[in-house]
Amino acid sequence: MEADAYTITADGERAVASSPVGSLDDRIDTPSDVAGRIDSFDLRPDRADAVRAAFAFLKFWGDATRGEVVDGVYSEHPAGYESGREWWAKLVRDRLADLPSVDSPSAEGSPWRDTETPDGDDEDGRTAPDDPTPPETSARFALDGLDLDGDERSAVRAAFDHLLAAGTASESTFQREVSSDYPAGYESESEWWTDCVRPAFERLPGVEESNGAEWEYRQSAAGPASTGPGAESSGDSGHGE
Repeated sequence: MEADAYTITADGERAVASSPVGSLDDRIDTPSDVAGRIDSFDLRPDRADAVRAAFAFLKFWGDATRGEVVDGVYSEHPAGYESGREWWAKLVRDRLADLPSVDSPSAEGSPWRDTETPDGDDEDGRTAPDDPTPPETSARFALDGLDLDGDERSAVRAAFDHLLAAGTASESTFQREVSSDYPAGYESESEWWTDCVRPAFERLPGVEESNGAEWEYRQSAAGPASTGPGAESSGDSGHGE
């Protein structure tokens, strides 16, 4: 039976679906070597689907930061994890790094890359005519629509990645922790924040300003969370936080 003829029940079991589910991972073919590697992880069906969806998200965009993957995939594939940070650290991160064609970043906030995404005319390497419709509620999609140059975009992506990892962060924290590695041509940290990162944050889904100079990221699991036996089994855990 075709893979897209299945769905995941509330307890994490695989069942026959009444109609195909049009999620991002269903719309992009998973290469056979990647599919085989995911099968070798011996995960429960819902968790294997989460890793597959994370790979599909990366393959679609060509590159994506940790924060963009979590933002774009976790809510539809929580696989029993109560937060995107836990989902990334315990399930997705190490397994995504172990997949063929995936290059993990060497620097904090830098993108993960799919080395087999074909080159195209677009800035991110995708070829428009054959692309599926991207998830329009994701931060990655919103970032593509912002009027930023390459260095500014990298700075905003790194700042978003930092926010997702921390959950909340202050204006001064972003300036101290991110701007030095991603200055984007700005002469001061305050200018970097006021003219580049803050305006971008105001347009990203899930990013909210609270308590003055504090910013937070909010995301809830909208997909079928697993609550059955083994939801936190060590066999499906990654290699640490």
